[in-house]
Amino acid sequence: MNNKVLVITGMHRSGTSLITHWLYKCGLHLGEQFLGAGIGNTDGHFEDLDFVEAHRHILLDLFGSGDGTIDTPICSISEEQLDSLRTLVQKKQQAQPQWSWKDPRTCLFLRTYRELLPGAKYLVILRDYRSVVSSLISRHHKSTALKYAAIGGIRQLIWKYYRSDIRKKKLLQQYSESYLKTWILYNREIQQHLLIQPAGTCLVVDQSRLSATSQEVFDHLTSQWQLDLTYHDFAKVYKEKLLSEVWDVATYVKDKRLLEEATALQAKLLLHALLK
Repeated sequence: MNNKVLVITGMHRSGTSLITHWLYKCGLHLGEQFLGAGIGNTDGHFEDLDFVEAHRHILLDLFGSGDGTIDTPICSISEEQLDSLRTLVQKKQQAQPQWSWKDPRTCLFLRTYRELLPGAKYLVILRDYRSVVSSLISRHHKSTALKYAAIGGIRQLIWKYYRSDIRKKKLLQQYSESYLKTWILYNREIQQHLLIQPAGTCLVVDQSRLSATSQEVFDHLTSQWQLDLTYHDFAKVYKEKLLSEVWDVATYVKDKRLLEEATALQAKLLLHALLK
């Protein structure tokens, strides 16, 4: 089929929800039912629930958890799992001549989608590991803060002036290394994908440059890839205040070789960025 398919992908907390929200405003079809809003995504995730649930079910079968915060690649999936994704893709192909989806877990299934959608185009969003890991940990911290805000009174004051910093340190100790490993896995998969995909089928954008390059991104999607879109002012969906504070996660990573690997991988990926 000659459908125009855009796969929006990138690690969790990398700005994929932001750019997907914008493209939705530009008229891109992204599914019938979306994952709702959450901590750090007050406008919603703009994730097609069909793909989210399909990915979650496979990850749950393979790893016992569907959230995708893993550090082991998916080497293979069963024929039944492959058929479920194939059926989903075929349903989308039959429903819309131009369509897209976004789910960060897609990074883990890029090998499969190369097979199922050989003509797809890929919009890849990159974000540095310190910001991503900080943002993932910040969600835990904000979740606790919301609970104390609901309680109010003296307990909220104790949280604000005493327990908040203690909780932050514990979360950094607990999650910094594991989330860094997840960042490395996702971005390894992205790097491999970029090396395999034919020239002209991937557009790589640095998250920190999204606001400055929105017009160039739009022009590429419409002129180079012939997507039927209507420009929407990016500034109307961009909310800088929602960006999480970047914390000193490196201090809490015991295996310093992971930091070296992440830094090197980050540099290599940025070489692919078409809009610098």
